[in-house]
Amino acid sequence: MTNSEASDFESRLQTRLERLDAAIPMTSASRMSPAPAPIRPRRRRRALPLLAAAALLLSASAVVAQRSLYPEFPEPRLEAALADVYAGHGCLTAAEARPAIQTKLDTLGYSGWTIESRPGAEAAPCAVAGVVPPEHTVIFMPATGQQLAEALESAAAELLRTCLGRADAMGFLSSVVTNNGLSDFSIHADPWGPKGGPSDQIAAYYEHVDAGCFVYVGTGNDAEGRRDFYLWGPWP
Repeated sequence: MTNSEASDFESRLQTRLERLDAAIPMTSASRMSPAPAPIRPRRRRRALPLLAAAALLLSASAVVAQRSLYPEFPEPRLEAALADVYAGHGCLTAAEARPAIQTKLDTLGYSGWTIESRPGAEAAPCAVAGVVPPEHTVIFMPATGQQLAEALESAAAELLRTCLGRADAMGFLSSVVTNNGLSDFSIHADPWGPKGGPSDQIAAYYEHVDAGCFVYVGTGNDAEGRRDFYLWGPWP
């Protein structure tokens, strides 16, 4: 594949991921108003465009397994097979899902198809699968998992209910994430980070920040697949 073809593929995949994200129901903690992309400190690399788009799907859980990233090239048999793999599971690791998906590919006659993992998917406690028909590929992407998603939603509500400064808010959020099984992550509460909140609570979020308190904004992955969590509050 030439550089031009690779660039075109990433552009097309990003567009499909964004369409998919718009179709997936989100929890109140992830239903954020538009916010600018975070500026990374120089010591860390910015996420590639493809990874930035994939990060939008982190709270989607197994819903992604039932959808194609390229709806104009439907693969209904394969999409149904992936849904069957994830049925009844709130969370599967890539290692757990791969054998079952490979069996489905073999049974359905998708002999030329491959299974690939995006950064962070292999180490993630939950990984979701998506179909990429033009590349004859099923891809794994890291996912939050239902337990952590619910914990983050509760943490967001608690931060809005109380008033914690930067250090205390970072410590609180870190404990929530750690207690739900993640060990390799970063908490950010910087002035150049994203700002926003649930659309039905955005006024309360701004008022809370104006009062000197920090609120939870959302989560994503860096270029290496490491999880980032973002807080928004006054500075300094």
